[in-house]
Amino acid sequence: MRIMLDTNILISAIVFDGKIEKLLNSLKDKKHQLLVSDYVEKEFKEKVAKKWAVKAEDYNRVYEKFSFTRCASTTEILGKVRDKKDIPVLSDAIFNEVDILLTGDKDFLESEIKNPLILSPVEFYEYLQER
Repeated sequence: MRIMLDTNILISAIVFDGKIEKLLNSLKDKKHQLLVSDYVEKEFKEKVAKKWAVKAEDYNRVYEKFSFTRCASTTEILGKVRDKKDIPVLSDAIFNEVDILLTGDKDFLESEIKNPLILSPVEFYEYLQER
């Protein structure tokens, strides 16, 4: 399964250590591909530098060690969502033909988008349990 991570998922996993980090680590052994687009990577690094400047270098090192597959971003608008800042993330997910977009962003979660499947970490965990 191809799973693209949104910026807030990366921040939760790397900056706040906890359940999301454990969930992502558990996927490594199950032949799931965790994707991070160029856009999301750039946004992650910018947010970390702005909000956690003192620890930014440490967080970036942790990010680099994680088993993510980097994927290209597109400049095309391939989908729409309420918050225009989220359109590049959705477009990247569609462009890279992911199965699931993993996010905590309500604009995505409350959207009616069916492809890719958009799930929160809790919904994703439940989804995996059903399989």
